[in-house]
Amino acid sequence: MGLKKYIVGSLLLAIIIFGYTFSIAAGDYRLQIVDFTIILPIAIWVILPMVLLLVLTIIHISFYGLKNYFNTKAVTKDSQSMISLINKRLLKETSNVTFQNQNFKELGSILKQLDVTASDSNFSTDDKEITKTVEQAFSIKSGKYISSKDLKLDPENPLMINNTKNRIDLDDNFALEILKSPLKSTQDVIKYAFLKALQSKSMTSIKKVLPELTLDREMVNALLKKDSEQKAEFSMNSETIISTVKKVELSNEELITIIKNYKKLMTPDQIIKLFEDLSSEKEEYTTAYLYVLAEYEMIDKMRDILVNSATDEYLIFKALVDLKDAGKTTYSIDALSYKK
Repeated sequence: MGLKKYIVGSLLLAIIIFGYTFSIAAGDYRLQIVDFTIILPIAIWVILPMVLLLVLTIIHISFYGLKNYFNTKAVTKDSQSMISLINKRLLKETSNVTFQNQNFKELGSILKQLDVTASDSNFSTDDKEITKTVEQAFSIKSGKYISSKDLKLDPENPLMINNTKNRIDLDDNFALEILKSPLKSTQDVIKYAFLKALQSKSMTSIKKVLPELTLDREMVNALLKKDSEQKAEFSMNSETIISTVKKVELSNEELITIIKNYKKLMTPDQIIKLFEDLSSEKEEYTTAYLYVLAEYEMIDKMRDILVNSATDEYLIFKALVDLKDAGKTTYSIDALSYKK
């Protein structure tokens, strides 16, 4: 029964009881409490408890009806917030969305800590935003680029990073644009653009953006490999190579690979001078310098360095010097299975 029908029915019943009572007892009844006196018709006194109960019942029903209305409204709002949170998680974004319902609060807290991904490109839902998000995510995974106007995400967002990499793959000129303004991109994107530019652009173009970049070991190794493949007039000078190597902690093994690459480009004197300067800048690179000296049979220079070294240092080079001094000139440093 609806509230309106209940009120109308209760009032009709009260009127009927009032009329019947009044017809058989039309007099008044006096109620006195200390100095306070109430005089009402008997019929009124009969229906008064009924009317009072009706009023209390209406208040009770209205209170819980209103409470249920707000609860329902809160659940509806939380449902919309949950969809928004799912969409944010699909976009790999954090969300500060809040919930009113305790069950939604718990579910939202769990969802914020999970990585949400659609497993099937045929994902289907009535929510247009989520459908669009899933379509964008699968487009990016397939190597397509989505315009930043359509994909408005933070540069550090994983989807945005992959999307930017897709654009770099599709447009190698964009790789140079990234490198010209590195502060606008993440280091991950900068590295990707740098390695891509090394594949497709000239060293002349690369050298222009080097001062603005922070290089890691992989980037330095790739750069020096690319440089060693250039013609002498386009390659980096020794000072630039030294400053580049100093930016990262290259191992002696990596430096020796660099030595082998530059043998095609530099003269022996240039390589020896380069690695002499490097070892002067950083003592740890003495091993690489000794390797260069061994390659070019600079035994006297090797001996000058080794004579001042500790007994357990540079053993392989000491062995080579001893062999050379013994007249066994066919041995090379590589033949002695070079070890650091």
